[in-house]
Amino acid sequence: MKYTLNTNLIPLFSGTYGTEWKPTETIDAGDELEIEYDFKELMKSIAQVYQKNEAYILSELNCSFIRSIHFTGGTYSPREYNFKTDELDFTVDIDEAKLREALEALRENKDFGAYLRENFTTRDGFISSTPDNYGELHEAITKHGREHDQALGALITYLAKGNLEPHGGCSIEEMIHEDWQGNGYGGLEYTTA
Repeated sequence: MKYTLNTNLIPLFSGTYGTEWKPTETIDAGDELEIEYDFKELMKSIAQVYQKNEAYILSELNCSFIRSIHFTGGTYSPREYNFKTDELDFTVDIDEAKLREALEALRENKDFGAYLRENFTTRDGFISSTPDNYGELHEAITKHGREHDQALGALITYLAKGNLEPHGGCSIEEMIHEDWQGNGYGGLEYTTA
């Protein structure tokens, strides 16, 4: 079964605001040059490098139930960055039987239960759209409830957490950024002032 998700649900991309995804050029003295580029083209170049690295991303997600991942090229950027950041759209092809096995294996997992409570419990300043306990998450995923996508994103994020956040090595995003930056910002056309 194919599902359309985005990097808001599974943090594979941190957006461009205040992150390393801003193209930079320096002169020999180390001073940064002013760079001009079209923001839509920047997002397009980032989406393309994620497309190029789909096999790598799939191998690093640690989710045996994901058959394939495809970055569609769809992007979203908020008008203002105070509550959201940029997002990339992607589809995942899920083996439903393996998904149910992975869910069942986490039924009594205390670490998974703590992860759900810590990250998805509604509190002052935060209203969660994701189940904060195993029972509701299991139901949302298996019965395709209204919180299905958020629940699936939480499950994948938990299983891939060691590869989403840097710890002693590089995260998935860092490796993709390195590819993008090392290859001329994915072909982004820009000028320096």
